[in-house]
Amino acid sequence: MRLLPGGVQTVAMESITGKLLIEAGINNPDKIPTVFRIFQDEESDLLSILDIKGLKTKNLNFATNDSNYRTVGSNHIQYAIANDDRRKIHFKTNVYGVTYESDAYPTEPGKNQTPFYVYVDSNWAGFQEIIELGDNRTNLYILTDPEEKFGAWRLKVKIHTPEESDFVDVALLQEGYEAAAVMTAHEHDFSERGVEKYPFNGWGHCHLTLQRFKYSWSGTAKAMKTTSGYWAEHKGETSFITEAQYLMMKRAAEYLNYQIINGKSSVSQSTSKVILHNDKGREVLTGSGIMNAGDGAIEIPYQSWAPAVLEGLLTEIDSYITKGEDGKREIVALMSPLASLGFSSMMKTMGVTQNNNLVGDGADKGMIDTYAFYEVDGLRVIPKRSSSLNSRIRPGIRLSDGTYSNDHDVILIPLGKTTGGNRGVELVQLRPMSKGTVAGIDMGGNIASSVDGSQEHILFQNGVISRIQPFKMYRPYQS
Repeated sequence: MRLLPGGVQTVAMESITGKLLIEAGINNPDKIPTVFRIFQDEESDLLSILDIKGLKTKNLNFATNDSNYRTVGSNHIQYAIANDDRRKIHFKTNVYGVTYESDAYPTEPGKNQTPFYVYVDSNWAGFQEIIELGDNRTNLYILTDPEEKFGAWRLKVKIHTPEESDFVDVALLQEGYEAAAVMTAHEHDFSERGVEKYPFNGWGHCHLTLQRFKYSWSGTAKAMKTTSGYWAEHKGETSFITEAQYLMMKRAAEYLNYQIINGKSSVSQSTSKVILHNDKGREVLTGSGIMNAGDGAIEIPYQSWAPAVLEGLLTEIDSYITKGEDGKREIVALMSPLASLGFSSMMKTMGVTQNNNLVGDGADKGMIDTYAFYEVDGLRVIPKRSSSLNSRIRPGIRLSDGTYSNDHDVILIPLGKTTGGNRGVELVQLRPMSKGTVAGIDMGGNIASSVDGSQEHILFQNGVISRIQPFKMYRPYQS
């Protein structure tokens, strides 16, 4: 979907076709994201990228019930999550606020081969397995089956070491620190049990959000027959849209793009009830965007772009970036205009600018220094200057240097598949876009209102399935 060159035009001596920009979306819900690609350079940057790459569901309906999707309501879809058979566990504080208990050596747990307890967030590691701690040197041997105790899973362990005086550095046992099962260790004679694990698939929940827009006109405005507008093209077919229609769709694209990135669910995770109600007491159901799905985004504070910042970022995100359907490991980096400028300037200092960047002749010569992507060690970063992150239209907090806090925002979204082979991110929709006119007396015939004016309404219901780990870079506004 694109606007034909020439911008605003006037229609004269010919009929407007009556085909609206939203016609495809009206007939087919899977085409709704495509409709908004007309605004891909401004209001619908991420929405358009996902649509172009085909990262959207197809042919879902209210009766879908297969191995990948279950439609459980008119606005609620379950999606399969293929669980990874390689998992980490995390140390967790129990109801008493501790992550470990060692009566013999409270500050040197495990010393002299004394057993002690650790508390973790799952029962994935168990009897006679060895778990490796975050320093990649310390190993713990699990003596018994995990047991639910004091609000966490309790493991009875010993330090696995050839030195009897060794003990565990308690800093490795802090809340949230990682561990992973790496091997088993059994007695050589008369061992009784083996390790078995079954990583069954789970189901995630995607709630759709409904948005609605309108434009209106008075009878006098209609009588003036203002025909200023735009010609749009989609798959070789052209349609004329009025200025009012264009502005309505532009606003809708901006809001939908925000929804799939930053939208928040109004459904309680603990009770599965809609907790947001309007003034009439009716439920207002909304779904989570990518940044608020699952455990949310990993936040990375930074001051400004520099080679060391980029290197640290790539190191941080590398393990989360998997291959997509095209075999590439890609991550989209949506950048506020100021962050995008800083990123481009940094890349120039790193020697990215090469020959053949000059275009034109004589006094018309210019240099193009914009790149569609940067690939480092097989990881492709797709930088996207995002007007949707512009502090001109988003609230921010003014910093001491005169910029705003969100002038430095960067949102990073992986585009690869999950370890189970599912798409990491997918746009989803069930019902087609709806369009209707509330006719006033100016329309004549059967009317819905005696007002000398009419309205055109659209509504659409969309959501996003996110199985990935997003990231957000930001400049802190509090020291």
